[in-house]
Amino acid sequence: MKTKAIILSAGKGTRFKSKKPKVLHEILGKPMLFYVKTAVQWIKPDEVIFVVGHKKDEVIKYIDCNRCVVVEQKEQLGTGHAVKETLPYWEDFDGFLIILNGDTPLIKGQTLKNALEYAKAMLLYEGANIDTYSPSYKNEKFAGVVLTAKVPNPQGYGRVIKDKNGKVLKIVEEKDATLDEKKINEVNSGIYIFYAPYLKEVIHKLSNKNAQGEYYLTDVIELLKREGKEVYALEIPDYTQILGVNDRWQLSSVENILKMQYLHFWALNGTTFHNPESIWIEFDVQFSPDVEIFQNCIFKGETIIGEDCVIEANCIIKNSKIGKNVKILANSIIEDSIIEDGAVIGPFARLRQNTVIKQKAVIGNFVEIKNSQIGEKTNARHLSYLGDATVGREVNIGAGTITCNYDGFKKHKTVIKDKAFIGSDTMLVAPITVEEEAMTASGSVITRNVPKKALAIERTPLKIIENYVEKRRKKYKDNE
Repeated sequence: MKTKAIILSAGKGTRFKSKKPKVLHEILGKPMLFYVKTAVQWIKPDEVIFVVGHKKDEVIKYIDCNRCVVVEQKEQLGTGHAVKETLPYWEDFDGFLIILNGDTPLIKGQTLKNALEYAKAMLLYEGANIDTYSPSYKNEKFAGVVLTAKVPNPQGYGRVIKDKNGKVLKIVEEKDATLDEKKINEVNSGIYIFYAPYLKEVIHKLSNKNAQGEYYLTDVIELLKREGKEVYALEIPDYTQILGVNDRWQLSSVENILKMQYLHFWALNGTTFHNPESIWIEFDVQFSPDVEIFQNCIFKGETIIGEDCVIEANCIIKNSKIGKNVKILANSIIEDSIIEDGAVIGPFARLRQNTVIKQKAVIGNFVEIKNSQIGEKTNARHLSYLGDATVGREVNIGAGTITCNYDGFKKHKTVIKDKAFIGSDTMLVAPITVEEEAMTASGSVITRNVPKKALAIERTPLKIIENYVEKRRKKYKDNE
């Protein structure tokens, strides 16, 4: 049987106190709507309908998908009204509608898939054969499924009232519930599967005579019941999947749950996390077997960590590819870079913007590298800045070396070729090339190309003033 999905994404998110649409607030580097979209793809719907409203242009820009429809809910009049606005896209549809909110990012695709299979099984129970389904069959009773969960604290959720056979009698919203109804801890997830022709029959009958003055989608349960139709409850064992996000604290709580799920997944696949509660990981990050990660590390963007890497405490890695057997020592920051096998980075190193570190190179403490390629087995161990540079293999970069790449108007290139030796505290004024096996003397300012195997030295003569301290002290005393 065919299926269409409706994702409700029109809410203002008033409690967020934000200019940004609620569903675009990020969880682990992705808008929360991303997770709902991804889950829906598990059921392979024939069409996805997004209902947008508040700052619709921003939401539509993010959606940017094929085989989907966008419907604007101009007035925020409740979930029932939102679904009714989509009616032109399913009023002649003889299949299932799966309806869910764009602010439930923990829902799993497998859960939606299981729920859809359950709905199909209920049709079979009613006498239809899904595989040989034909228009001649008339489903007489089965109208849909409501996903539910038993939560430790049901406050704020709609309570599910059902009979002993699992048929839903009604769903009562928190503000409209009696004291006895509020004691029920099985709650509405906000996820529904309805047989479209039956939903069409009652969607126009919704009323807004309730505490909120809104059209509740939950009210269709009672309307269907009056028509002799049946809606069943399907309980989700993991209640966290239905947690909605209505304010920034709930956003943080949901984000923490999802983060720990990802860390658990990667741990089961061979990564060791020391103090995992302190580690941050975003959705697109990938780890390999036998990686060891210490506390307070942050992994963001499209980052890949290769096998046998050790990443010490307090490191930040963003949009970077780390090869095998790499050691990243404490307090290092790596952004938009590639580090090849066997390299050592840090401690307190910073790599950024299109930096490539070749195999077995060593980038040491307080070294910053930007938009540069560092060759195999090259050492830059202390207190240096290499920007817009191409450095060959087996080069020694002395402490305090600086590539002076910016002249106030343009960036310029520094080239240091294989086996060159750059003495401590050298300033290389770009554009400049240091040829193979050339050397620069410590404390030099190099403004011209250095030939192969040559020594470049630039120092003013040393001047010593005898008794300078005594002369200076006497000068101050005389002026008192």
